[in-house]
Amino acid sequence: MAAPDWKGLFEWSIKNQDTSKPQDPSKVRHVSDEDRKWFAEAMEAHTEDMHKRLRGIKDALESKADLPEDVDEKLRLLDSLIEIVENIDYARDLTHIGGLQTLLGLLQSQYAPVRASAAEVVATCVQTNPPVQQYFLEGGALPKLLKLTEDPDPTVRRKALLALSCLTRHFDPAMDAFREQGGLQLLLKTAADTSDPRQQRKALQLLRELVRQRPQDIREAVKAGLLGTLGSAVGSDQADVREAALALLALLVQHPGVIAVSKQDKGLREALHAAEQRLRALDVEDQDAEREQLALVEHILQKLDSEQADVEAQPAEAAALQPASGAPAVLPETQEAEKEAQQKPVALLGPP
Repeated sequence: MAAPDWKGLFEWSIKNQDTSKPQDPSKVRHVSDEDRKWFAEAMEAHTEDMHKRLRGIKDALESKADLPEDVDEKLRLLDSLIEIVENIDYARDLTHIGGLQTLLGLLQSQYAPVRASAAEVVATCVQTNPPVQQYFLEGGALPKLLKLTEDPDPTVRRKALLALSCLTRHFDPAMDAFREQGGLQLLLKTAADTSDPRQQRKALQLLRELVRQRPQDIREAVKAGLLGTLGSAVGSDQADVREAALALLALLVQHPGVIAVSKQDKGLREALHAAEQRLRALDVEDQDAEREQLALVEHILQKLDSEQADVEAQPAEAAALQPASGAPAVLPETQEAEKEAQQKPVALLGPP
């Protein structure tokens, strides 16, 4: 358990004390030097030195060999580390004592549980923490995490995707580096893999974040067959996968080119209508639980239908969007489309 937040408690007590009435001087207690000493010793006895504990965990992890008998102890230490670095200040402190290199070494352990747990520590450290994101990016975390996305262990792959999502979220340098090192292609491949639904969901969520930040990648994603992948995912028997696919599709249909292509993708339209019928057929209790999915489906279909007149008014563009037999659809090259996709966020998508 992390140390008590004494500073927060002190600030709360100051904020909530009643200062509306003048204090009676006769009731004010004067604190002696002996009282101050007692209080300081009591605080020290009950407050753990997190900096000392961080260094102790780091040193203990480095002292353990990559052997079977050390796995359990490493996992215990890594679990403790996760609890500590949830505080962004301690995550920064970990970088100051060389903790990144310790984690990078553990990401290469021969034991999958250690690799997975180390990736989770990385994810916790960098989440919504730009200075640490920068440090981990410059320190070489990205290529190690990318390699783990092809790990034979499914838990390791999922934790690696989680760490990549946290490393790149709202941090342009990491997102740019991720794209340059094949991140888009990796996510497209993983999103199409139905063998691990949890991994598929994480890939869809990170893919959504990528195209939200970089709408210029929508063209390549659609050319690579993303709409077909989403059509299959919308029909998944896993609710989380369906919701992630619908959230991504709701973002994509902000792009006029995607709308045009989607109208001619019979499989995608059938999947959306089938999802709508299934959701409407649920009883009240189940329908309430999947209300967000129904709202997303309705939003997407409404968006497609509302643009029908625009597509029909541009027969040349619609003809250009017809894919060759066996080839993926090609988006029209329009800067206006990308600008609209960037400027019109979808209100129904929920948290990333």
